[in-house]
Amino acid sequence: MTTGALIFAQNNHSVDYVQLAVFAASRAKQYLDIPVSLVTDNKKWLEENYPNHEFDSVIEVQPSGLVQSKMFHDGSLSSKFTEWKNWTRSQVYDLTPYDRTLVLDSDYVINSPLLKTALDNDHDFQIYQSSFDLALDRDTTDFKRINRYSVPFYWATVFIFNKNAIMDSFFTLVEYIKQNWIYFKTLYNITAFTYRNDFAFSIAIHIMNGKTNGDFATALPGKMIYISDKDFLVNAVDNKMNFLVQKQKFYGEYTAVKTTGLDVHVMNKFSLSRYITGGSGV
Repeated sequence: MTTGALIFAQNNHSVDYVQLAVFAASRAKQYLDIPVSLVTDNKKWLEENYPNHEFDSVIEVQPSGLVQSKMFHDGSLSSKFTEWKNWTRSQVYDLTPYDRTLVLDSDYVINSPLLKTALDNDHDFQIYQSSFDLALDRDTTDFKRINRYSVPFYWATVFIFNKNAIMDSFFTLVEYIKQNWIYFKTLYNITAFTYRNDFAFSIAIHIMNGKTNGDFATALPGKMIYISDKDFLVNAVDNKMNFLVQKQKFYGEYTAVKTTGLDVHVMNKFSLSRYITGGSGV
C-alpha cells in the first residue's frame, strides 16, 4: 500500500498558494517522512518560481470556470476581497496517486510527527471535528456546527482516507453536494454565501452516518489548532512558532502566543507568505 500527502494550491491575484504549498511540503517531509504531491492549475508557475521544490509528483488540473470570492483578512485592520478557488477538493479520490492519502491545506504547518500515528492505522476516513483557537477568548460557535442548530462541523483542512469503494462513494457525494450547493445550503440553513469544503464534507459525513450520530468518520489525533486570519504568524524556528493573536474587542491590539511541537492551521495566508519570503510574518 502506498502512502503519501497531497496538497492543493491554486493561486489567485493576491495569494501565492503554490509558495505556501512548497513550504508545507517541506514540513510534511521533515516530520512525517512521506512523499508529497501537489495539485495545481499552474504547473508552470511552480517550475519557474520554485524549481527546487520537494514534490514527488505534480498533478495539473484545468482551471475551474466557476468563480467565487471572499474577504481575506491580514490582521484585524487590513483586508481585501479576492478570488477563492476551492472547487477541486471533491476530486481528490481520482487525483491522488496514493492508496492512503493525507490531504493538507497549503496553510497547514506541520511541526510534529503526530499524524504519523493516523497514517499507520486502518481507518478508512480520519478528519478533525474538535478544534482549538490559540486566541482562547474568541467565539468559536461557527466551528461547532455548520449553523447553530444543524449538523456537526468537520474541518476539510486536514484528513486521511483510504482508496476503496466506501470512500469513492463519499467523494461522489461531496461532488454531488457541490454541484447542487444552492439546494443543500438552503436545506441545511447555511447563511454563508460561498461554497466551503468544510460544509460539504460535514453534510456528506452526516448523510454517510444515516443522518444520525454514526461512526463513519474517525477523529484524527489531537485537535485542529488554528489562528484566524485576523492574527499574525511572527516566525517559526524548528518546531516552535510565535504568533500575535487579536485581542477580543480591541482591534489592532494583539497578544503574543508561542507553541512548541504543535501543528497549526495559519489562516492568515499573507502573514505566512511574508514569513516564508522574509523570515517575519508581521
